[in-house]
Amino acid sequence: VTGEEEWVPALPVNAYDPTGAGDCFGAAFITGDLAGWPLADRLAFANLCASLSVQEVGGSLAAPGWGDIADWWRRMSAERDGVRKQWLRRYAFLEDIVANVPPGAVRRATATIATQSDA
Repeated sequence: VTGEEEWVPALPVNAYDPTGAGDCFGAAFITGDLAGWPLADRLAFANLCASLSVQEVGGSLAAPGWGDIADWWRRMSAERDGVRKQWLRRYAFLEDIVANVPPGAVRRATATIATQSDA
């Protein structure tokens, strides 16, 4: 335990389905921890992944992939109004990380349930 404390605001989104958002948050936080990111960046990344997940339907199928994260960063970067500048500053650590994410990078998983049911 490091004794560190941080506060990172949640991203404003239109939440559709909160299923699995906590799991996305936890997985993203651990990803940032394994990458050696500072606490504030780990929390911000976890917030982002959870925020992206609640905009889709269903648990693990709503978890964002690197393609989704790169798409979010590119959208934010393209529209530089005052509010987005605030988020660009907070998430600036992502710029180098997503710079090499190709346009066809992995996005959310697709359901495989019953794909063979008619066979």
